Amino acid sequence: MEDLSIAIQHTPDYAERRLWVKSVIEQLRAEEPGVPVKVIKDSKGEGCWPTYLRALKANKGASHHLVLQDDLALCQDFIASVMEVIRARPENLIALYTNSRLVFTARHRREAWIEKARVSCPAVIWPRELIREFVAWQRAHVVSDFPWDDARISMWITSTSKRAFATVPSLAQHLGSKTSILGLNASSKTAAWYVGSNRSALGIDWSQGRRSPLRDHSQIRADWWRYFRA
Repeated sequence: MEDLSIAIQHTPDYAERRLWVKSVIEQLRAEEPGVPVKVIKDSKGEGCWPTYLRALKANKGASHHLVLQDDLALCQDFIASVMEVIRARPENLIALYTNSRLVFTARHRREAWIEKARVSCPAVIWPRELIREFVAWQRAHVVSDFPWDDARISMWITSTSKRAFATVPSLAQHLGSKTSILGLNASSKTAAWYVGSNRSALGIDWSQGRRSPLRDHSQIRADWWRYFRA
């Protein structure tokens, strides 16, 4: 039976992010007090990847672990919706946020999924077994000071032929698209189609398009492979 743990990757130096995290924690605990939620703070300025790695390792045995960034808004009934998503694809990496343009095609076709060649990190569900595999793989194949968490994950997906998916619509919205900690500011870094903070995702049929989803072939930047070790 699937169960869930949640970790929030957090940079506490910014007042806006502290408010966003407070709001998310209040929502999660109001929805389901029994789901463990841990905030992983980058209090020492270690950076994006070390903090994400600690957030990944914060899973203490749940079958699935959700890592959230600290600049998100969540749809209503978020945890119950996440459990429905997990039941649809229990063995796969699942992004609850995507800005892929293919979302509009999937929406027109009434499909609830797209397959991704790379994963954006604001909200990702990890099956427990994949966490161990990924952590070991990146330790062996990516230089230690490479700062990009999503690039590490995407290189792993590509190198190991893992399948990763994004929900259509997104269940989380990226609020920090213009206040990136790493300076990657872009107005396009918002969900192509977000359920809405005042709307529930319960009732979405996650079987729609599950067998043969559209595939987004967007690749990571070629120069990032310089940090890869065969």
